[in-house]
Amino acid sequence: MNERQVIARDVSVQGTHEPFVSGVGFVAPPGEVTVVGVDPGAAQTALALAIGGRVDLIGGSISIGGSSHRSHLQLRTRLVDVPDVTAPEDSLPLRAVVAEELALAERPSSRRDVAAFLADRELTALAARRWESLRSGLRTRLLLELGSWHPQVRVVVLAGPDRHGGDPREWFEAASALADSGLTVVVLCSPAVADTLHPVTSDRVSA
Repeated sequence: MNERQVIARDVSVQGTHEPFVSGVGFVAPPGEVTVVGVDPGAAQTALALAIGGRVDLIGGSISIGGSSHRSHLQLRTRLVDVPDVTAPEDSLPLRAVVAEELALAERPSSRRDVAAFLADRELTALAARRWESLRSGLRTRLLLELGSWHPQVRVVVLAGPDRHGGDPREWFEAASALADSGLTVVVLCSPAVADTLHPVTSDRVSA
């Protein structure tokens, strides 16, 4: 089995009074974007954490490359823009967000390194801008790129990009560019938005 393939079978995650998600199943192959339609909010966060091995399951299984050990899932996944977990604070300037993400990716993150990163992408003029003021597509593209840089990451999970508004095709194209590098990319978004992206997505999933 490919070491980057994600298989979720009948996954359920416990919520406060009832499961946050129940009976979710999908197969996410490497080199493609798999879009999973999940209700916004707690359900998307719970499923992202489950894929990344950060929470216990009350039912079902999740594996990457055939292994379902939580330590393996944690090592191989990067959770991108998960609300209240990995999403950057809205008030931070762009340069601070880039510095944090570089550090998480175990890359040099000094002021010089951040300045070079922004200059390479012609974003120097935006360095001091608040994160929340930037175009949603740009924010998602940067988080996807930086999130993929950790040397152990094989799977990138993007949570709720549609909550920021904008054209879904913009973040889907950014996710597709990342998948072209050989990574497995799983995007969790609202069922309605997921429907608009089919059949351009690689696989139909159940949630």
